[in-house]
Amino acid sequence: MRSKFFIFLGLLMMPVMASGQDSNQQKLNVFIDCRGCSESFIQTEIKFVNFVRDQSDADVHILVVRQRTGSGGRQYTINFMGRGILIDESEVIKFNSPQQDTDEIERNRLVQHIGLGLIGFMTDRDILADIELIYSQPEAEEETQEPEEDPWNNWLFEISASTDLSGEERRKTFRLQGGVEARRVTENWKVELDYRRNFNRRTFRTNNDDGTTSSNSFIIESQRYFGLVGKTINNHWTIGAYTRARSSTQDNIDYNFGATPTIEYSLYPYSEFTRREITFRYGMLAMQQNYTDSTIFNKTEEFLLRQEFNVRVDFTQPWGGLRAYLEAGNYMNDFSRNRFRIGGRLNMRISRGLSVFISANYSIINDQISLPKGDSTDEEVLLNLRQQATSFNYDGSVGFSFNFGSLYNNVVNPRL
Repeated sequence: MRSKFFIFLGLLMMPVMASGQDSNQQKLNVFIDCRGCSESFIQTEIKFVNFVRDQSDADVHILVVRQRTGSGGRQYTINFMGRGILIDESEVIKFNSPQQDTDEIERNRLVQHIGLGLIGFMTDRDILADIELIYSQPEAEEETQEPEEDPWNNWLFEISASTDLSGEERRKTFRLQGGVEARRVTENWKVELDYRRNFNRRTFRTNNDDGTTSSNSFIIESQRYFGLVGKTINNHWTIGAYTRARSSTQDNIDYNFGATPTIEYSLYPYSEFTRREITFRYGMLAMQQNYTDSTIFNKTEEFLLRQEFNVRVDFTQPWGGLRAYLEAGNYMNDFSRNRFRIGGRLNMRISRGLSVFISANYSIINDQISLPKGDSTDEEVLLNLRQQATSFNYDGSVGFSFNFGSLYNNVVNPRL
């Protein structure tokens, strides 16, 4: 009797279950891959698709890439890639969000463009009849109206400053940093000028044998200037120059200034940088360097020539992302004074629900020419007040994530 009851209950539920499945099947299954934006907001605003948690279940894979524009805003490149029966369909939409846009305006623009891009993948689905498009016609403009002139000629300036204070009964830290930046970016030219200054003071209070207390303060100061001028040759070649200046109590550098003429080649056209990029750069640095204290090479100042070679790799693909670099350089007066750095990070989808990441960096260091004479005190070593001699450094990490469960993830619950 009990078994007949469950059979009867199952027959009653079948139409309801079938109705829910048909409703889901009418909707497009979408996997959103938006690194650095609010995926939860996109899911709550776009109701006419099912957002799935694994790209294997998707009819459309959306890959969103953000880049900074010359005016300080962001350019979004939205790649719509069909899967399964839609494998031959794809679409790319780009739009700019100016710097003056608030976060609310920016994310609404993104939702609007994603929603419009999805319409083209739904032409054979009944749910398309339930979607209503509203067009807000802009105010009419005279055809003879001239383009608005830019009084700043594409220049953008930024002034920044910050400070933080932390402490407890026996120690406290005060940090102050600020900077000025100017840049101008056009199709043919790229100019960047950047100045930064940092101040860091750490104070420690200790108890003396006679019952009194004393305090000791340790200060690290640095300032840095960086300039870049780049000229576009074509879609693969760029020429330019870097200018640099800095001082650092930690690195025993009282003052240095240098310039680096350079040339860069891009294996892929620069226009494809949002998806794939491999560049090679070579430059020759000419630099005058003055030291705070005499170095281990008995130098208080010197003029240096240094050649530099860099390779940069950046791939953003549906399977994940890869960023890698290789840097090599040496001083021309002594090739044994050199440095080699290599590293990168790989994020990769292995199978359904399983992703891994690997990150590693390694440096061979033979060019610490600014090391001061003499031994370091315990305070300088423990508080990193002074650069320490080393022939290498490294860091690395590895990890994975595995998720399983419900296919759809349309619900966003912000409570608690």
